Amino acid sequence: MKRILAIMLCLIMAVSAVACNKTEAPAPETTKAPEQTQAPATDAPATEAPVETTEAPVETTEAPAPETTEAVVATPIEFADLSAAQQAALKAVMPIALPDLSQYEIVTRLMSFDRGADDYVIQGNSQGSVKFVGETEGAIFGQATKVNAIDDGGTKRTEFTVVPLEDVVINDAKGVMFYVDFSNVQVDPEKPMCASVTINDNAYRAKGPNGGNGDKTGIGYYYMAGQWVETGNVNACRMEIPANFAGWIYIPATTFYDGTNKVGLGETFGDIFVMNMRCYTDGYVYSADNYIIFDEIVFVK
Repeated sequence: MKRILAIMLCLIMAVSAVACNKTEAPAPETTKAPEQTQAPATDAPATEAPVETTEAPVETTEAPAPETTEAVVATPIEFADLSAAQQAALKAVMPIALPDLSQYEIVTRLMSFDRGADDYVIQGNSQGSVKFVGETEGAIFGQATKVNAIDDGGTKRTEFTVVPLEDVVINDAKGVMFYVDFSNVQVDPEKPMCASVTINDNAYRAKGPNGGNGDKTGIGYYYMAGQWVETGNVNACRMEIPANFAGWIYIPATTFYDGTNKVGLGETFGDIFVMNMRCYTDGYVYSADNYIIFDEIVFVK
């Protein structure tokens, strides 16, 4: 009987074991199924590839932009290069005629300061304080030079030299006209206020046909209240002007003296090759708190 019970127990355990194996077998298959569904997830980066390809054109389109904007930048100087509106604006602030009442043309504006540091090298005793400014800071048109009313050493009058980077052709010009503004200086009662421009350092100065030194034989003119007023050279070549004068000065070629050949010039400047021009001033209290404006040095005929 015990043997029969033992055999029956063995059969029951065997059947139980088989039953357990059958219920557990599907479990591993069901757990593997999710692993197969995750397989496409490993391919997901393939969908990101187009994102990289769309970024490449952005870099190629940005590169040419700086080149195209730089190529367009240009500032005209010659009167003929100005727009009609600019020509009218310049004429509106210039004298309508020369002192002899004749009409004039601008031979060259290359000494007008319009291109600033891009077109001129500044030298001389006051070069350290010279800066280029626009019309809101004192220019009569375009850009001008603004300089302290004292030299860099802090003891002398203002004087600086302008070297143009382009050739200045003045062959047919019969005079030079320029704008100055002394309204921001303090008058020195001991000396006359004056200003001038010379050619090639001091080679050609407004000293008169005989090269007089401050004898007023060098005739010049300043423009005030719509008319020209005759003046003369003081302190060598500098033209005397009213205190705190702001306006145009005109010096005919006949006033310029060729110091090298010891001879006065004729009706025009001839074939002088302009290497530089020097701007002279005097007749005010020297002070770095004050300033002087030079603008539109133009040769006319």
